[in-house]
Amino acid sequence: MVVVALLIGTAARISLLIIYPVVVLVIAAVYRFRFSAALLFLLIVITAGLLLSFFNGWFIGYKLLALYYILPFLLLLFATLPAKTTADNFNIYFKCIAAVAGLNDIVGIGQFLKFPEYDDSFQGLFSAYSTSINGLMLLNAVVFFYYFMKLMQVKSTQNLIFTVFFLTSSVLGFYGAGQIICILAFILAFYRFKITAIVKTALIGTGGILAIFFLLLLFKPYALYYNTVNLERLVSFDVEKGPRKIRSFYNYGVSYPRDPKDFLFGSGPGTFNSRSAFMVGSPSYFPRFVWKEDQKPYYFLNYAYPLWNEKNTSQALYLDGFRNQPFSTLLAFLGEYGLIFTLLFGYLYYRMYRETAQAYLAVKENRNAVIEFRVFKFLYLLLIFLLLIDNYLEFPETMITVVLGIKFAQQALMHRVLNLNHYISVSDE
Repeated sequence: MVVVALLIGTAARISLLIIYPVVVLVIAAVYRFRFSAALLFLLIVITAGLLLSFFNGWFIGYKLLALYYILPFLLLLFATLPAKTTADNFNIYFKCIAAVAGLNDIVGIGQFLKFPEYDDSFQGLFSAYSTSINGLMLLNAVVFFYYFMKLMQVKSTQNLIFTVFFLTSSVLGFYGAGQIICILAFILAFYRFKITAIVKTALIGTGGILAIFFLLLLFKPYALYYNTVNLERLVSFDVEKGPRKIRSFYNYGVSYPRDPKDFLFGSGPGTFNSRSAFMVGSPSYFPRFVWKEDQKPYYFLNYAYPLWNEKNTSQALYLDGFRNQPFSTLLAFLGEYGLIFTLLFGYLYYRMYRETAQAYLAVKENRNAVIEFRVFKFLYLLLIFLLLIDNYLEFPETMITVVLGIKFAQQALMHRVLNLNHYISVSDE
């Protein structure tokens, strides 16, 4: 567990560019992940779409790189963990990533105090590679929620200190889009269709937004201004001049439905708006990537690449960044893997939540079960938002962080149900 935490929480995460599938297979072997029917169904649909996509051209580099990212993700998310376990994987996991996040934050605070004029100075040992401080912000947000839930169940000075520390460190990441989706996931993690619950979540959400606003105003007013500018331009959509992320969804809507095969089964992994398409097909993105191809897939060439290339990504004009990057895993699912795959993924992911929620109802009087379920729900929602706002599927460090948290929370709840059933059966005897 310590090795995993170091891999996803320090500069060692760069190695995941090469060893990601190996790391996932080792995790699956060590924690006895089991192949599931859900995983099988998804692989069948992907295989069918892949074979059909060869009618549009081979594009081997694009497809292999995209599969390199999606297959380990699906294995982690939809393989099953045995409920019968003697290890407290849930708490061990979060304490390990908390230790690594804390080390990052201590170093990052020193960097921030030394270079307060730079928005990206808070890097810790995480490095500026790939997700940069965005990934560190999300790591801190995940750890913050874990300790917040512990504080809600056990009022202690230690839990309070950790909660405040990781919340502050998360805000210092200055990742506006990430902070927004974390607030949404935070609110919805407590949401129930009751008046008291609605009032409670509204108060918590408002308090969270105000806390982040004043922290940004205090430490980095320019970062607050930058995020405000992006939000204003995001809501003022124009097909020609509006945010290119929204235009990428528009481009999908006017292109894929014209071809029933591509609409239903996808144009093939890595052939539309995924980062792997840009890594292989764009000369300016990951210029040292070893497998570049001059030929570009049709949808990538005509509907994604024109939105984001070396000619229209000027930082000075706010033309790059979250709102103008055409990346979204949800959009990649729809375009590259097809409507059938996307709907199946959504159904299986929803079923995972229903099964876990039903397990929680059986043990909800246990305060540790409350922590486990709320953390599960927060990460479950956070993953949805991450897959929507960017192609986080292709950020292994973030996917491992979130998905392992989901799986270990789910395992802990199922283990409690198993113990409860065993206790009831013994009592009946």
